[in-house]
Amino acid sequence: MTSLEKKIINKPIENRSISMSTLANSKEVEYIQQNDEFDYLKSLIKSLDNGKSIGILLFGNPGTGKTLLSITLAKSLNSTYYFIDGSPDLDRRDLEGNWELRKGYTKFNYGPLTRAIKDANEKGICFIIINEINAIRESEQISLNSLLSENHINLISKGFERHELNQNAKLIIIGTMNKGVVGINKLQEAFGDRFLISPEITYPEKNKEIEIVKKVTDCKKGVAELVVDAAQQIRKQATEDFSISKLFSTRLAVNFCLLVSKMPPKYIEHNIQNCIVNKLAETIEEKKTIAMILDGKMFKEKLGRLLGASEDITKFIETAPSDEDKNNIIPKMKKAVETYIEIVGRDKIQNASGELMWKFLQWLWNRHRTVLREYFKLTEKMDYHREYKQKTGKDHIYGGLITLKYIKWIYQNKNYDIVIFMKRLYPIL
Repeated sequence: MTSLEKKIINKPIENRSISMSTLANSKEVEYIQQNDEFDYLKSLIKSLDNGKSIGILLFGNPGTGKTLLSITLAKSLNSTYYFIDGSPDLDRRDLEGNWELRKGYTKFNYGPLTRAIKDANEKGICFIIINEINAIRESEQISLNSLLSENHINLISKGFERHELNQNAKLIIIGTMNKGVVGINKLQEAFGDRFLISPEITYPEKNKEIEIVKKVTDCKKGVAELVVDAAQQIRKQATEDFSISKLFSTRLAVNFCLLVSKMPPKYIEHNIQNCIVNKLAETIEEKKTIAMILDGKMFKEKLGRLLGASEDITKFIETAPSDEDKNNIIPKMKKAVETYIEIVGRDKIQNASGELMWKFLQWLWNRHRTVLREYFKLTEKMDYHREYKQKTGKDHIYGGLITLKYIKWIYQNKNYDIVIFMKRLYPIL
């Protein structure tokens, strides 16, 4: 791969979906607007006359979807697009074109600017998307000045060969940038002025961010709600209390939900540490702050229940019930459950999030108490009774019988575990 190919994706791409730099690039992902910013930009592009280059400068914090918005705009207008990854190493020849020495002759390779003009003239419209535009050196920003203001470029390295936008074409140049990022070049004032508008793309409101995360990752709604709630709390610490350096972006929320939804639940703690804590914290104190926020929300415990199993139960999922259980407790419990379904209904066993409903267990306690107690005694194999004793200081057995308080504790603290217990380990549902 040449240095040019490393810096610029300059091959026209049609009808292709690209994710917001997430792991979700195997499925179609499009920008979900917060208010009407997408509609506004699309209307602006369609409203302006042909024969012009239109400069749009999107700015905002990392991970807010600026690049995804740009690509989705291009797709919505059936346009090809050229994606340029802004870098201090980028020079004018990378943008305009360069000479390549081959065996016995030289060939000129046209760059993304000239190829975009050609595409626009042939097809009526083309996009150039420059990610982190303020990472380009100020001396190289000049390459875009004439294209933005005069609709043409002159190739210095090819005898000032002129490439001009015709009267029936539009060229949309979208630059994205994160203002105030240390180590990034400033935009030249004359260059920045050539962009027509500069909308700010912010982090979504909570409900919209939940919608985005759920749609992109196809995770459970409860997982998206839990992760976004934590993201917004950590973001608040970073922007208001300044106790954390980096922002928990929407992109990070998407990546995390993808990981925990696809990987076994036993790796939840690894994913929290590697995808959230280590990525956001710059110091030990910041790690402690993030850990306190997550612990305060019981993030790991709730996430484990939402994803379906804790490490305790995964050890026993493949364990077969004993013959005594098969011939005694499970058939009795199945019969009690069938009676409940006939009288109350199957939809009253679990809620929309997949959690077991208390009314189901309460009904069994009132009508089939002996069987329910025998069945819940099987949870001793997961050592839940030891954890119950450790956390409450109470025994799970009273007078030789399982207590209702123990059953309720399991319902409250091991809800998703007990669903798996009832469906896969000792199946009664």
